[in-house]
Amino acid sequence: MKRTITIIMIIAVMIIGVVGIGYAESPDALPPHALMEVSERTMNADWTLHPPVVDGDLSDWSSIQKLELNGGNADYPDGVEVFPPEDYSGWASVSWSSHRVYLAFSITDDYVVGDSRNWHNNDMVSIVFDADNSGDFTAGDVLIAVYPNNTMTVNSGWPAGFDWAIRETTNGWQGEISFPQSIFTGIDFLGDHQMGFTWGMQDNDGVGVESWMSWAGSEFSRPTPGEGVLTFTNGPIRKWVAFHPGVNGYDGIVDSSLDAWHPDQNHGADPKLDLYSRNQYHLVLKFDIPDLGPDVSVLDAKVHVNFTESNHDWTSYVRVYRLLRPWDEASVTWNRADATTAWGRPGADAIGIDRDSRRIAVKTLDHLGWYTFDLPSDVVMDMYEHPENNHGIIFRAEEGSAVKYTMASTESGSENAPWIEVYAEFPPNQGN
Repeated sequence: MKRTITIIMIIAVMIIGVVGIGYAESPDALPPHALMEVSERTMNADWTLHPPVVDGDLSDWSSIQKLELNGGNADYPDGVEVFPPEDYSGWASVSWSSHRVYLAFSITDDYVVGDSRNWHNNDMVSIVFDADNSGDFTAGDVLIAVYPNNTMTVNSGWPAGFDWAIRETTNGWQGEISFPQSIFTGIDFLGDHQMGFTWGMQDNDGVGVESWMSWAGSEFSRPTPGEGVLTFTNGPIRKWVAFHPGVNGYDGIVDSSLDAWHPDQNHGADPKLDLYSRNQYHLVLKFDIPDLGPDVSVLDAKVHVNFTESNHDWTSYVRVYRLLRPWDEASVTWNRADATTAWGRPGADAIGIDRDSRRIAVKTLDHLGWYTFDLPSDVVMDMYEHPENNHGIIFRAEEGSAVKYTMASTESGSENAPWIEVYAEFPPNQGN
């Protein structure tokens, strides 16, 4: 329909000789329009436990709020309602999960152009996140430009870390996009976080860019302070949950020393456990993370241990590795993981069999008292989601002066025993 209207208008120009009726090749060259007086536009992006699949099929967006955009409600330019919604209109949606942001859009367009000579003049959808509400592009802001030929740019460059799927439909084109939250540098989406937002469309019906629309503000390819606001709502509840041996029925921590001086001696029942430099004594510790309920994720964890004695006022450098095989507190020794199974190498030192090669924590021991070891998120999440793979950790003082630090074990009593805390994410209304 739009193409027919365009042809008629061009013929009319040729017949009556009126100059000035035509179509510009870019939005910057379009004739000026009067900016409509509108109040601040707002949209909510709800957190989702089960994110949509980025495949170009928008059926899983049916219940998510949509920002409709057409000639009758566009913030700018005024007067684009010359084209009815069935010829040129669209909607966009935003959702988020614990780690990524998700976008969807659907464009109604009776003539889709995705392969013009200048791809900047193709039909296009533009989406702008003004992360700091500054009204100008700064670090952490995101400008996404998407085209029907499955081309996409982010801040005019390659969309590293982005997933997207674009497809044409019987009456236009549509797409889905996702990207990591870390794109927004240092922003925590909890607490109904707000940022500037707008989106818009550009239309080419085969004779150049003939129309464009912006949802909020006078431009659709740059931040629009105070005109469009996106609020990340309905977020999960995140909090630290502590587990102490002997408190509230928790008994999920076991520990022992691996003693190179007495390689067949078990220390699982000892109230004090030694860690000796130069690979002479190691500490092994396993902690169970209790089931925190349906749809709960564990994001981080800390292990707290109390070193109560030392044979010298010297420094010891400790590295922590993940253990890869089961072991038994009552029978583990320097030589054996349990009563019948030898370590791949004495001291649980067979990399890839007994322990991982990756250091997951490092600490300098230079005083007596409590120490906190922060564990990587990926390790903690795997331990929680796959408890069958959780065989605990090993503390190794692999170098330095001959110094011994003694840790209070789980047998020393709950006041001094090792304990853990996990940073957990609960779905809304489940974390109280």
